[in-house]
Amino acid sequence: MIRKWTKPTLYGSGAFRHFLESRSKLVQEKYCPPLICLNPAMQFYVRTKYEKPPPIQIVKETLKLSDGGIVAFDHFANNKGSKDKDDYIVVISPGLRETTHSVKILTLANSLLVNGFPNVFVLNSRASCSIPMTSKMMTFAWGDGNHLNESVENLESRFPGKKIILVGACLGAMSTIDYLSTEEANRPSIAGAVLHSCNWELKADAMKCSSGINYQLFNKGLVIDTLHRIEKSYTEEERELKEEWYQEKGIDMEYLRKSKSIWDIEERFVAPLIGVSGADEYYQKVSPVNKCHKVKKPVVVINSRDDFMAPFDHYKLPEFVKNPNLVLWSTAAGGHVCFVDGLFPVTNYLDKAVPECAKLMCDFVEEGDDADK
Repeated sequence: MIRKWTKPTLYGSGAFRHFLESRSKLVQEKYCPPLICLNPAMQFYVRTKYEKPPPIQIVKETLKLSDGGIVAFDHFANNKGSKDKDDYIVVISPGLRETTHSVKILTLANSLLVNGFPNVFVLNSRASCSIPMTSKMMTFAWGDGNHLNESVENLESRFPGKKIILVGACLGAMSTIDYLSTEEANRPSIAGAVLHSCNWELKADAMKCSSGINYQLFNKGLVIDTLHRIEKSYTEEERELKEEWYQEKGIDMEYLRKSKSIWDIEERFVAPLIGVSGADEYYQKVSPVNKCHKVKKPVVVINSRDDFMAPFDHYKLPEFVKNPNLVLWSTAAGGHVCFVDGLFPVTNYLDKAVPECAKLMCDFVEEGDDADK
């Protein structure tokens, strides 16, 4: 218990890491999850079962993509009063099982609004939020299906002069690293990114959760949800599009339905869909550890050391030293996307850490701009 109740540790070597260490209040405070949540699996269970969504108004929008696809690009009506960071836009990229309407996304968006960010958008995955597929593309963690660039271009045209902070969770965090490793991300409008629960070396992470209690409590449900999403169609046109596309790629749906792990799905479905030899090549292609050296914007990654989906020992800590733009914010506890910070009512450590990191990133960027002048 004493080992769990500790202050976070920051890994990195650049100016942004030293800025966080000297300015952050949370870095000086212990994160103390309740006793029942010292087990990371209980973190997930308690937050999923007991957290309640905040009162927040969703403004539904869509984004038409260049390949003909459409995604839900919702934002939130700001009735929180505070607009300290009106010059900034926050774009949240959810995890594979999350959407605008998920409790985790709603509480995170609410905390950003309360902390002075009046412009908060959620870039949902394709074929979610009841938006049918209209092109042969699905959102996973590879570059061809990453539509962050188009969402950034859309916001630049709508809000000229404002800077953009990217926030990503799990798959959304991986997609954000994928985008930031490209030349398209090196534009003045991008301030940086705050990520959490990011899988760093996907092959090792997938193998870690292929059996045992973590499989039963978390990964098994992820497999079921993913298979359901692959097959689900909102319209007859979408069903026909999927059927034609899957046949073109030689995907055996009966074989796919027998998948018992995420590894199976990526070997039998994702790999042929994107034209790679198998899960091994896919993991090599998408893992952030193979892209992070190209990131040129400040990025803080919040991960717990007991994250069973993204184990701490899979992080290559020297990467956070080699690239001065990267900072790893590591807590002793927190599990995967959970970080329960209270029991009744359930609250969340990330709802404090993400807004604080975002505000400090604004200060870091603005002070750097002033120094350049």
